[in-house]
Amino acid sequence: MAVSSQQATPSTAQIVIEILELLDAHTDREHGITATEISKRISVSEKTVRGHLKALRDMQPFGRRVEHLERRDLLSAESADPKPGWYIEPVFDTAQMRLLADGAVISRSDSEYLSDLIAKIYTFAGKSGQLRGLRQLTTPKNYNTEFLNNIEMLNDAIEHERVIRFRYCTYDIDGNLVPRRDNAGEIKEYQADPYHLMYKNNKYYLICHMHQHDSLSYLHVERFRNLYVEETDHALNRSLDSFSPIPGTPFNIEEHMDERPYPMDGAAVPIHLRITGTLEPLYDWFDNAKVTQISANEYDVHIMANELATLWWALQYADSRLIEVLEPQSLRIMLRDTGESLLEKYRD
Repeated sequence: MAVSSQQATPSTAQIVIEILELLDAHTDREHGITATEISKRISVSEKTVRGHLKALRDMQPFGRRVEHLERRDLLSAESADPKPGWYIEPVFDTAQMRLLADGAVISRSDSEYLSDLIAKIYTFAGKSGQLRGLRQLTTPKNYNTEFLNNIEMLNDAIEHERVIRFRYCTYDIDGNLVPRRDNAGEIKEYQADPYHLMYKNNKYYLICHMHQHDSLSYLHVERFRNLYVEETDHALNRSLDSFSPIPGTPFNIEEHMDERPYPMDGAAVPIHLRITGTLEPLYDWFDNAKVTQISANEYDVHIMANELATLWWALQYADSRLIEVLEPQSLRIMLRDTGESLLEKYRD
């Protein structure tokens, strides 16, 4: 008696999963795959495949569009081998993936760590090759293998209002990051109340209250080592709102950072400027400036900002003579004293 060798027909769910896996692995906005190719790969009829593809187009699985690329859609394609057919929209477009990948590199992790992270971004976004060129990664001189784990721990500490303990690094004579030491040569250990993580000026900062200070601190996250989060919730020595410039009101962290082109403590004050030529130096640093045009290339400007941070900002544009501080007088005096010091140092 002959034994039947007929293969079991795959279920609808199996077919749909296999179609989605093929689309995810082999397609993007310039490379499709035909229903015929899919039917051969998963061993079901082309009619069945077309029916499921049309259903997926209507469903948009996981919020991702499934569409058919026509030849006319590829006339402006940038790739050398565009191909019509069905494709699934990636989770991230190329620009979003580039930002995520660049953000990973900024973390200053070691190259193996970075490669693993970017590979996960790459896989999650789709395997169509949109991240060409990111396979070669340069290991930063001062990388931190703890960086991503520290971010997770800091997020947890902020959410549950837990005190943190850590070592903090500075640079040695060769430019390597090493833990800070006290006068006796012992490695320093710090405690702090963590409040907020923020990216600014190409650095990732933790805004916190270090227990030995009465003010806010702005620490570079890549310099943390041996981070430990206390287990007790709501155990901060001080709340962020206790630093509010108006007692009894919530502390606005975004406004606070906007008022500081360089993160530093101290009050923000009204500052009156005259800018000639271009407003790029202004709006590159101060989003909320109030500007009045007073002539073809002259502007009257008011900002709220920290005086010392504004001094540093103005000095970087000193050679262009674009910026004049009109008020407050205290900031004008700081600029004058700095100029006199530079004149004395470089007189000869």
